[in-house]
Amino acid sequence: MESSMPNKEEKVLRRILHQINSVTGFDARQYRAPTLKRRLERRLLATKSKSYKEYLSLLKKDPTESHKFLDDLSINVSDFFRDRRIFVTLREKILPNMLEEISAKRGKRIRIWSIGCAKGQEPYSLAMILKDIMENEKEELEISIHATDIKKALLKHASKGLYQKTEMKNVPQKYLDRYFAKINKSEFQIKEDLRKLIKFRQHNIISENISGKFHLILCRNLFIFFTPELQKRTFIKIHSSIKKDGILVLGTAETPKGGKLFRNLSSRDHIYQKITPHRLR
Repeated sequence: MESSMPNKEEKVLRRILHQINSVTGFDARQYRAPTLKRRLERRLLATKSKSYKEYLSLLKKDPTESHKFLDDLSINVSDFFRDRRIFVTLREKILPNMLEEISAKRGKRIRIWSIGCAKGQEPYSLAMILKDIMENEKEELEISIHATDIKKALLKHASKGLYQKTEMKNVPQKYLDRYFAKINKSEFQIKEDLRKLIKFRQHNIISENISGKFHLILCRNLFIFFTPELQKRTFIKIHSSIKKDGILVLGTAETPKGGKLFRNLSSRDHIYQKITPHRLR
């Protein structure tokens, strides 16, 4: 944990994080100190705690507060086609080339991982684009999208594919007509044929291993909250889970750390390609 606080305050913060870890199993100590402090101040206001010590006492008395802190720490912001320009680049360049290469190698499916998927808008956006691209293909590849988050409540919501009308503002009309069913005046649901392309599951990228190899991984707006050391370790972990010459998409304020693991394909869109061992020699 980066230090930007007085020593006494930092010691109490460490005790707070230790208490949260003992209850939830989630270790937040490698998040950046400013991020932790902002989330903690929010919880102090919500619980009317007057100091870090008072909040620590509350954590020990009420285990549910540890989970509330973790909820506040998690990134829950998600929109369909968020940062639209990136999805245009994926739709027009990255994914068509990727599908062509997979077919040329006689592959049967494309595997994608959305890390920190929140309520599911990102993986559903990808599924819509892929279905659109492959609409006129003679031989459709199987679409396999893995979507993970640390919060069970968000994953449960995502798997149902239910969204309010106010959440649909970025969805093109042709996708709205094709992939959504209108439940009532204010609610829509992703149709089952699209929902079945995505597997939602709980996963902690910091502490858990990754299984399988992916052609494309999206991990956007997560690294900005990590310490430099945790960023390096996580990038190495992700690098090992991307197929040869596979693609990584980051947030607009993020760049890869951990050595020469990726080459830049688009500075504007923060899209990177895995550097394979023969390129590292």
